[in-house]
Amino acid sequence: MGKSVIKSKREGKCLPFLLIPASFFLIELFGFFFLSLDGEGFSGAELWPLAFGALWGVILGGLVRLLPWKAGRILYGLLYFTAAVYAVVQTGYYILFSEMLWLSDFRYASEGSDYWKVLLSYPALWWLCVLGLLLQGIGILRQFPRWKMSWLPGFAAALLAVMAAVGAYYLPQAVFLNDSGIRYAGSDYGRSQSAEAAYRNMFNTHRLYQVCGLYQTLSKDVYANVIYPQTPGYASARAAARKEVDTYFAGQTDSGANAMTGLLEGKNVVLVLMESMDDWMIGEHTPTLSRLMKEGIHFTNFYTPVYGGIRTFNTEFCINTGTFLSSQGGYAFDYVTNHFNQSLASLLRREGYSAKTFHYNDPSFYSRGVFSVAMGYEEYVSYGDYVADEENAEDLLYDDLLLFDNEELNRKFFREGPKLNFIITRSAHLSYKYNEVLSYWGLKKYPQYRGLTGNEETDCAYLKARLVDDLFDRLLRELEVQGELENTVIIGVTDHYTYGYKDEESLLKLSGVDQTLLLERTPCFIWSPGLKPIKVDKVLNTSDFLPTVLNLLGVESPYSYIGHDAFDSLYAGFVPFSDGSWISGRMGYDASSEELISVDANRRTVSDTFRSYMDEKVHRFIQINNLLLETDYYRGK
Repeated sequence: MGKSVIKSKREGKCLPFLLIPASFFLIELFGFFFLSLDGEGFSGAELWPLAFGALWGVILGGLVRLLPWKAGRILYGLLYFTAAVYAVVQTGYYILFSEMLWLSDFRYASEGSDYWKVLLSYPALWWLCVLGLLLQGIGILRQFPRWKMSWLPGFAAALLAVMAAVGAYYLPQAVFLNDSGIRYAGSDYGRSQSAEAAYRNMFNTHRLYQVCGLYQTLSKDVYANVIYPQTPGYASARAAARKEVDTYFAGQTDSGANAMTGLLEGKNVVLVLMESMDDWMIGEHTPTLSRLMKEGIHFTNFYTPVYGGIRTFNTEFCINTGTFLSSQGGYAFDYVTNHFNQSLASLLRREGYSAKTFHYNDPSFYSRGVFSVAMGYEEYVSYGDYVADEENAEDLLYDDLLLFDNEELNRKFFREGPKLNFIITRSAHLSYKYNEVLSYWGLKKYPQYRGLTGNEETDCAYLKARLVDDLFDRLLRELEVQGELENTVIIGVTDHYTYGYKDEESLLKLSGVDQTLLLERTPCFIWSPGLKPIKVDKVLNTSDFLPTVLNLLGVESPYSYIGHDAFDSLYAGFVPFSDGSWISGRMGYDASSEELISVDANRRTVSDTFRSYMDEKVHRFIQINNLLLETDYYRGK
């Protein structure tokens, strides 16, 4: 296959066919450079992705050679540029989020188009490599080899492709040998960090990539999430999975009612998802939020780990349903037909509440117009529908205070009867540049933030935090005017940390931590007039939010949740991350660096037994979380 040559019609040069499989391998090499390396060299990854990339180069090259040269040229173009786009998107996303996407997550790309300027901050080397991939593909297509169909070269190509495919099928067994000594004795599951667990259970895209490279990750994604659900065995597997979830919940223990049960029973609920409102942004620039946290229930170690490929909707979904998005991929909208009987809105509506969602964005964004209703809300209220005819409609939508400034929106918010109002803010969203549209608008209102700290990103972050604080200040005043303040509980929770802040070294200092994993800690508080101030230092995660709120409201849910009530004395608290990382008490494990970390300055160690226990616990949590969605577990419960 490597000896096939042809003269270019344009230049008369000979182009070896070997460049065809080599070009596919170079895509894998591009991915390896940006997905496996960091400033200190290897980040726990080995050379296995390149081994798989070499095999896939032979497989794809063989498929191209099996066809007549014209058809082969077309197939090559389709395969090469599909693989190149996949690699570019994955590496680009990883540079920004330190995560990779499942194919289904690509559907959200258009919903991030408003923030395209973040690409300008990408390293020049990445852009040069992307350009190199583009020029390589175009160059090979322009000087593509020709060949005459004959049985011997075709047989050789087929044989090589089959041998490479067999190699790619069995090579994971060699990778699994690295798991020696880390298996959890007597368990069906390896530690969550094991290569076999990552490969077979596909609990995290990047961990899967580290085992088998870009091409095999893509092929497993296509099979698991596109092909397999169409097979006859899928239904029986779902039934078995539901029984597995039943068994998991049957093994859970809780202390039942506690001193906090029903403390806020019967009150109206205002739930505010504070977009990008990080913990370090709370302080002198947020007097209202600071007061609410001091006077209410302040969860000081609340973490919002990302599952799936989208951060904001992941937290939005979890605080409402008690379940993270699937770590195995699957478009969030794929679950819109699920039954969310266990959700906050569904349960409160059974108690006689009305429930509405309020946000500036179009209902099609993250499919909120449909998903909000699916999660139990009566209506998704988009601010744009109420100012569409205004000359300065765009400027009005920059301001979260529009909810109260607009008479119609105000009436919807302060409707009669007990109510749940879910507000999704906009103000603190990235990016943190003076010329970003929201920052530019905010600086007109608070010009003193330009140059405040000497760091443009920090200035803009504090500015946007001030805008979020304005919303809470106005909310309190409006509730008092309407005579509803005494009968209302205000809940603030952040969707994710300020990942749009590009200077990570400065971000670590601002957050007061020395490990990237610890940046995932975000603000969460519950406030109501007369509530006794409580500081909860237990380590909690997003899935604990719903059981905790239901307990405080005195709502007896007939459903089991993967999270726990924060005030359950039998629950020690922990944070399971979708890549197998975890935090428990004052210690944690970062899967990306494969290192134990300390939450505070006191460096401590943990026993191998405890580490194995935590790895198994996290692995099981991730598996059950995924099954809850895949099986539509709460349907008919």
